[in-house]
Amino acid sequence: MTKWVVPRRPYLHQPVDFRYNDAMKYLRIVLACLLLSLTATWAMADTLTGGIFTVDFHSDDRIVAEDTLAYLEEAAAEFSEHLPPGDTPIQVRIASNMNEFLGLSGTYAHVGVSGVTRADKSLIALKSPRLRSLGDDYRGTVRHELVHVLLHRNVDTTNLPRWLNEGLCMMLANELRWGSALQVARMHLSGQLVPLDRLDRVFALPGNDHQFGNAYAQALSMTRYLRDELGEERFWNVILDTREESFASAMVSKGNLSAQAFWQGYMGSLWWLTVISVLRTGSFWGAISFLCILTFLVKHWRNRKIVQRWESEEAMDEEDRPFDWDSILVDADDWKR
Repeated sequence: MTKWVVPRRPYLHQPVDFRYNDAMKYLRIVLACLLLSLTATWAMADTLTGGIFTVDFHSDDRIVAEDTLAYLEEAAAEFSEHLPPGDTPIQVRIASNMNEFLGLSGTYAHVGVSGVTRADKSLIALKSPRLRSLGDDYRGTVRHELVHVLLHRNVDTTNLPRWLNEGLCMMLANELRWGSALQVARMHLSGQLVPLDRLDRVFALPGNDHQFGNAYAQALSMTRYLRDELGEERFWNVILDTREESFASAMVSKGNLSAQAFWQGYMGSLWWLTVISVLRTGSFWGAISFLCILTFLVKHWRNRKIVQRWESEEAMDEEDRPFDWDSILVDADDWKR
């Protein structure tokens, strides 16, 4: 009797090994291409140095890098009165493409984010103006990111609320002037202001660009109000005192202002901010908003007058009426009715 033997096929016994080897081969190819791409990018990179600043950039951004270095040196001299830069070097990288910037920015890779800072390492990553929208304030972004590093060097940033940290950066960089005031006015009218105890969480866990932008505008508005309320000298005394104590304690000891009083005063000031912002814009929707505010105030005044009239009428009803002798002579039963 003939015994048939089916030959074994090697690929049937080791299919997993072949797939694994193929995957590893493709992975090596991808990694090699990525490495070559990064090598080519850094090969075309160049460096400018001035004082404590080092600016790394792509060869196409040389003019931008020269402007960046000038902005950094100008801002460091301007802020040195309250936030001296010290002697530790600060490194700045201008990203020439979106992939490079996404790799540097990490979780803050929003469309509207144009710069990211690692203050503890004195590293600043900037999006090249070629990747930004027209009219974007590149100089303001450079100054903003530098303030993050200067704050880390002069105060204990763990004692400084995140909203105040960002508000200081925007205020010193002269960013979002009337635009932020109008944005906060709209947030106030629509009830979208973030409470003080939840504002820092918006920065720690960035959501969409709209929510992130609202948080920045509110932080700038609150910082400006705090400076105007305390005055320039007391304001900086509070900020610099966070080297030793918490912001709440510094507010009381150096600013003679509690956190609750600050928040209540800020909320009370927003009606004037809303009116001024609406009048400043002069737009159609601004006029509509102003009419809404005016209507609210007129309605409130009218209701108050009505209540006062009711109170006066009730007071008169409680008083005794004087006799009208003439009516009694005409009709003796008039007083009964």
